This record gives sequence, structure tokens and C-alpha cells, in this order.
Amino acid sequence: MTDFLQLALYLFAAINPAAVAAAPPPPHRALLRSTVALGAAAGFALIAIAAACSGTILDALGVEPETFRVGAGVVLLVSGALTVWQGGAAHRGPWDGRGGAIFPLALPVIASPAALAAAISYGADDGAGRVAAAAAVVVAVAGLLLILRAGRYQAACDGVARVTGAALVAVAAGLIVDGVRAI
Repeated sequence: MTDFLQLALYLFAAINPAAVAAAPPPPHRALLRSTVALGAAAGFALIAIAAACSGTILDALGVEPETFRVGAGVVLLVSGALTVWQGGAAHRGPWDGRGGAIFPLALPVIASPAALAAAISYGADDGAGRVAAAAAVVVAVAGLLLILRAGRYQAACDGVARVTGAALVAVAAGLIVDGVRAI
């Protein structure tokens, strides 16, 4: 498996497109395509900015990349465990108006704490360009699932989200172990 594909799979687990698709309101309040596109673009921008500013963020926190890797692993572990437990995205609040594209769709559903922690950690290790390219693919999949789901397949999205959450727990364990070994 290539390094880029591995990075894309890690970001797929962190962003969890099936959990994103399981998060919207019931079918009678379906999201507009323009809202989904705006939310996906904003979520991607947040993830790309986090990856691009990873060095600055780590410097501001006074944390080495290896140490942050352990912390990011803990965030991913908790996020994955919550997804396995609850299914879908953790946000259950209102989705009213065009502002719903930014809050909650872009942040915290697409650019979740796990996605941002992964972007910072992998951005510091693999470079912002690679992280942004991998995130673009995953966010596009999440947006496409949101549009195609349109209130259907809730159980399928929930089930796939839980399996992806379990994969995120495994990714988190590897990230933690890798960070501890590097320290």
C-alpha cells in the first residue's frame, strides 16, 4: 500500500463519511445540495488549514510532533469509541438555514476534533499538501454520501459509521504506539 493511500485511509477513518451521512436531520428537512457543497468546502478548508499550520500550532502549544501524535491518538481513540457506541456523527443539534453549512456541517461534523487532530499530526509528519489531497478525496466522498442519502439508508450509514469508528480505534492505537516509540 502506498503512503498516500495509507494516509487517505487514516483520514477516511478520522472524518468518517458514513457518520457524516448519518448526521443530517430527517428526510422532511433534507439538506440542499448548495448547503452540502458549502459545508464540504468549509470543512475541507478547515482541515487543510490545520494541516498547513501544523508546525505553527505545535510551536504555539510548545509540543513536539511526537508528543502531539500521542495526544492526537487519544482524541482519535475517544472519537472512534464514541462512534462505535453511538453511531453517526456526534452532533445532534439544529441544522437551520444556510448557516447550518458552517455550523454544524463543516464544524464539528466534517472537520471533527478527530479530523483536525489527524490533520495536524499527519500535516507535521507527511506535509500539508499530501494531507490536503487525501482530505479532498475523503470530504468529497462525505459530501456525495450526504447528497445521495437524502434521508434514506439511515441504518446502513449508521452501521458503516460504527465499523469505521472501530477502524479509527485501531488507527488511534497505532498512532499512540508510534508516538510513544518516537519519544
